[in-house]
Amino acid sequence: MSGLMTRGLTAASAEFPARIPVFLLVVVQNTLSTAWRILLEAVEAGEFSICAASEDEITERLHLILGELHAIGDDAVRGLSQFETSIREGNLRNFNGDHPDRQPDLTFRPLRGHIQTRNTVPTAIFIECKPIDSAHPVASTYCRAGLIRFVNGDYAWAVDRAMMLAYVRNICTLPTGLSLCLASDGLAADMNLQGNLETVSPTAAGDTVCQSIHDRSFCLPGACKPAGLITLHHLWLHPTVACEGSRCKGNIGLPKGSSA
Repeated sequence: MSGLMTRGLTAASAEFPARIPVFLLVVVQNTLSTAWRILLEAVEAGEFSICAASEDEITERLHLILGELHAIGDDAVRGLSQFETSIREGNLRNFNGDHPDRQPDLTFRPLRGHIQTRNTVPTAIFIECKPIDSAHPVASTYCRAGLIRFVNGDYAWAVDRAMMLAYVRNICTLPTGLSLCLASDGLAADMNLQGNLETVSPTAAGDTVCQSIHDRSFCLPGACKPAGLITLHHLWLHPTVACEGSRCKGNIGLPKGSSA
């Protein structure tokens, strides 16, 4: 492959990975938290069911709300005017181009100048969304079918931060629901986990946010060293009342039927 793509990839490799300022993640987290609460109002009004909806249906509804918030701008969420409108399932190549149509669930692309890069296509805040319930366990669904995509170079290969978003429909909370799962030697090794899960500042609405650090061993074409570390932010959103009484590890002591 030659021409513009070759030049762009070489330029991206020279500054790989691009650094995502933490304050941009904070804006995205607050925006998702705000959109979720608007969605809960629709649930309360009987217009939507988080418990009955599929992952795609929840994400699609959330994406429409994100568009409404973006139209309002900073009056809706402080700092939101620093982003273009969000993208749902936008096609992007993986790290080496073997798979040209990878589709992160949500992408928040900051306006030009917020991320120092020579190629704006692969430099954004990429988000993978997953449900968590008895049919979608944390280990198999959230980690092995979600988080791993940031480790193997499918998503966010040109940046140093990205995000996992969970729709939690059972009784499972951060940080214990994820930290005890990642404590498994096999899972921690597969996810190339570095250190422990860390709780960071919550969203403006009080949602718990955690971060984990993972090593990436793949190399971009033309790069002389591995991609290195990526920091993943974890935001788990819950319905007002849990959809089911199943529990994940670390939440055994919560009363049955309580809100997670």
